[in-house]
Amino acid sequence: MPEHLINLETSLRPGADWQRLQRIGLLGTRQSPDELPAVPGFTLAEDTPDLREKQALLTAGVLSTIRKAGYQPAATGKPAEAVAAPETQDALGSNGTQLLQQLLEGQYPELLPEFLVALAENQRRVPHQLLVQLLEHARTRSALHRAAAAVLGQRGVWLAAQNPAWKSLLSASEQATEETGWETGTIGQRASYLEALRRREPTHARELLAAVLPQEPVRHQAQLLATLQESLSVEDAPLLTQYLTAKSKEVRQTVLPLLVRLPGSALTERLWQRAEPLVRLKSNLLGKKLLVELPATDWDKTWLTDGIEQKDNRFQGEKAALLGQLLALIPPRRWTEHWNLSPTKILDLAVGTEWDALLLTAWAEATVLHRDTAWAEALLEWYYEQPRKQLPVLPTAGLAQLLPAARLTDLVLPLINATPHFHSEVRWLPLLLLVPAPWPERLTRRVVEVLRTALGKPAELYRIQYAASQLLEHMARVVPADQYSLCAEPLQPLLQDVPYLHNSLARLLNTLHFRQQLAEALHEPPAPG
Repeated sequence: MPEHLINLETSLRPGADWQRLQRIGLLGTRQSPDELPAVPGFTLAEDTPDLREKQALLTAGVLSTIRKAGYQPAATGKPAEAVAAPETQDALGSNGTQLLQQLLEGQYPELLPEFLVALAENQRRVPHQLLVQLLEHARTRSALHRAAAAVLGQRGVWLAAQNPAWKSLLSASEQATEETGWETGTIGQRASYLEALRRREPTHARELLAAVLPQEPVRHQAQLLATLQESLSVEDAPLLTQYLTAKSKEVRQTVLPLLVRLPGSALTERLWQRAEPLVRLKSNLLGKKLLVELPATDWDKTWLTDGIEQKDNRFQGEKAALLGQLLALIPPRRWTEHWNLSPTKILDLAVGTEWDALLLTAWAEATVLHRDTAWAEALLEWYYEQPRKQLPVLPTAGLAQLLPAARLTDLVLPLINATPHFHSEVRWLPLLLLVPAPWPERLTRRVVEVLRTALGKPAELYRIQYAASQLLEHMARVVPADQYSLCAEPLQPLLQDVPYLHNSLARLLNTLHFRQQLAEALHEPPAPG
């Protein structure tokens, strides 16, 4: 290591030196008795006029630069590696660098996560001059850790390792292998490490978890057990079962959904034996009918061994809560196979019972839990084709997440075509707002047509202001960048004629244009140097 770097490592303490310099500045260089901090290599000659004042300004500039660079003295007394490993990926080009800096400065914050992911997918890294800004921005945003860690490059990884405040990003990396974060980190860092390890070595991760759980505070047990959902397998059953009857309800509710998702789960079979006699299908000459009964016995601790709590806010009444929890845990396909009926037919039969709200809510919850795409599609299509009255509130967002955007498009387009008039109570809007990115072009084109017609009626704008704002904000997130022209050509001429919606419409067009620039920057040649 060069001598000036060794001297810097051994003599400089940026935090304490900066505080001392601040005290000198507040009192004045002539009034303060404190000695100025010394930065090796940046000391003026003794015969310099106004030496103390000039030295203070020079030291302030140097310390400020060091602080911005994220310098931290070595905690162990050993000097850090002086040079990072050579870069193996190209950096962003000059335009991409400017766009990334705008994101880090707070413009279009919702676009930063997806851009970092796109960077990694295209084998590009963050330019060196933006590393500190990215590390500092992502430091307190755990949702960004994994995406940021993937695009740091060799110098970014080296730099993050020098600052304890940034090391948590490295634990989120797929390449993180050191167990120091697991042994000494915060609960969030330890959970992140365990998730990454589950993806690489699920057995080793489970063994680490099993060894420490008995000594962990209850508030940590649930968070650590939740990491088992990564690479979940039947080998996890003994550990999960051990905590099914834990004293903490949070812990019990963490392991319960994992256990019932295991193939051939013994718990699921016990739940089925409890539930099957309570919901029966009766057939006669007039058709089929569902007969629903509540459990005959009250709740006791034997229910808890099967993961059933005494009360559940989703269902009113103690015995109704028992039945509702049973149905919400059993894979819904068990009912279609048991009765040899389609999900849609079962839903129609459920409406004919006095327990329709319980059945619909429980089966929708089970569909989300077991990620049953057939039931999710049937539930959404059935739900949005029904009259609004007398229907319970279902977890439609969770159901929609199980289907790709193209399939949701197939569900919502017929509803739009049947009622192409936009208003605040339009039936298809809630489902449309659940269609994720990327929207297919056919959906964007149809929605733009409906919007253009609605926005072309100035006298009606105040009636649709809130609903239209919701839709425009959602479109800014989910319409692909390459569909910018599809939106801009018909909608941009309306900007001056929509006073109630000008900001929302302008934000949609500006966001799509910015996303288009981001997409182009991924293929830009790297900047020189």
